[in-house]
Amino acid sequence: MVAATLLWGGTFVAIRDTLQAIPPLELVFGRFAVASVLLVLLALPRRRSLTRETLTGGVLAGLCFAGGFLAQAVGLTTTSAGSSAFLTCAGTLFAAFFAWPLLRQRPSGVLLQGLAAALAGSALLSIGAVGAPGPRFGPGEAWTLLGAAIFGLQIVVLARFAPTADGRVLAAVQAVVCTLVLLPFAGATGAVFASLRGADWLRFAYLVAAGSVVAPLLQIAAQRELSAGRVALLFALEPVFALGFALSLGGESFAARWWLGAALILGGVVRVEWPAALRARA
Repeated sequence: MVAATLLWGGTFVAIRDTLQAIPPLELVFGRFAVASVLLVLLALPRRRSLTRETLTGGVLAGLCFAGGFLAQAVGLTTTSAGSSAFLTCAGTLFAAFFAWPLLRQRPSGVLLQGLAAALAGSALLSIGAVGAPGPRFGPGEAWTLLGAAIFGLQIVVLARFAPTADGRVLAAVQAVVCTLVLLPFAGATGAVFASLRGADWLRFAYLVAAGSVVAPLLQIAAQRELSAGRVALLFALEPVFALGFALSLGGESFAARWWLGAALILGGVVRVEWPAALRARA
């Protein structure tokens, strides 16, 4: 799960820069159209594992993926890569509370402590970048937070279906459904991609390979063993990685309070995962 959040952390800068050449809807449709072909090829040898339950889980997760990524891409047209990552973190943390009524997975006291620290950290990190006129919550931030809430539901869906499903088949169904949902709104995708330059193709390739194929497979593998609450907390590492990518590759700048926010997120993760690691070792 940590590896998945590392890969997704790099997508925020890639999406922000790619949106200068590709509109949000065409970008999300294009990356999942290519990813679905690759995942279907990976899943073909295991096609007999496509049970009714796996199909149901893949369809529900695909619907959540389509809504979450589209809202995130629209939000990135008017907000920074760093702010998008941090708001996404804040929203996905609520997966732990979605899982309580939907899956009867009640968050423990230790998990609540970790979630509180991560939520406080994400709140610090979501405050405007250096040079901004102050805290801001506009349409871009609203779209991003909506997408994050939908991602939280996707975590709950996978927590329900991943433990008994074939990971490759589940990921393939998820990607295909996401592509089909976006197909009627794809517009002139072919013409848009025909005009891309070399750097745009490299960023798009990363979004497909890392963000739409490898990271979803890693998430499904992790959710075969981890509860929705723990996965939601580990998702909080995504903005920490995004911070590093945005500083080193994205040319963004951040206030000192953002580093405090990152430290709170890391502290929350350690608070939960350290005792879990000790129990597993025992």
